[in-house]
Amino acid sequence: MEKKKMKLWKKILIVLAILLIILIIFIGRKVIILSNLDNKVSDYENNYKNIYIKTIFDYNDYKSESERFVKDNVDKLVIEKTDNTGEKSKIIQITYENERKMFTEANGNKIMNVYKEETAVRGAHIEDSANFSYSVIRNFAYATSLPERILDAIVTKIKLVEIDNKQCYELSSTHNSNFLYSENTSEMKAYVEKDTGLPVKMIEVVNENGERKENISTFECKFNIVTDEDIKEPNNDEYKLQEL
Repeated sequence: MEKKKMKLWKKILIVLAILLIILIIFIGRKVIILSNLDNKVSDYENNYKNIYIKTIFDYNDYKSESERFVKDNVDKLVIEKTDNTGEKSKIIQITYENERKMFTEANGNKIMNVYKEETAVRGAHIEDSANFSYSVIRNFAYATSLPERILDAIVTKIKLVEIDNKQCYELSSTHNSNFLYSENTSEMKAYVEKDTGLPVKMIEVVNENGERKENISTFECKFNIVTDEDIKEPNNDEYKLQEL
């Protein structure tokens, strides 16, 4: 009887060991995919000084389009927004090494703000405590540590899909550290190019008053096309300088 029990426990332990190995392989595969995507986007972020990014937001209560022009040490962001009443507004932010200018157009007013400040270092995975950094390319696989990446791998589903004739990974999760969740978010799906890691689309599924809705963002990234004309400031004389 004891021998039968021992054999049974051995079989159970073997089965559990096999399941654990399968689980480790399954999670390990996703860790490798996320790590590769992160490295690819980080290479673009760190090695290119000329980047163009266009993002279109198609949400339920507003539509917005942003264009980002990065050339050498100048970062220009242009955001145009139209709310559900048709009201339009525009923000232009230009960041230099030691200064940031904000041009705002809304309700018929044009306001300019100037901030004298040291700019964060642009780049991915700059872990120097003396510096703080920021990225301009949306990186849905970013992780600051291996434990964080493993956790993201555990809570994220990954599958291959085709978007606009491109092989992409679909990353879907309700707890991924790279997704910004609102109170009503039920799921987030990000689509990134398999070969480059660059973002293609993001879908936020929300439940509002029992109704399922989708907020969709699309991304377009290009390199070495930004000109000096693209990063020029608007005519300052058209804006009223707001004292801080």
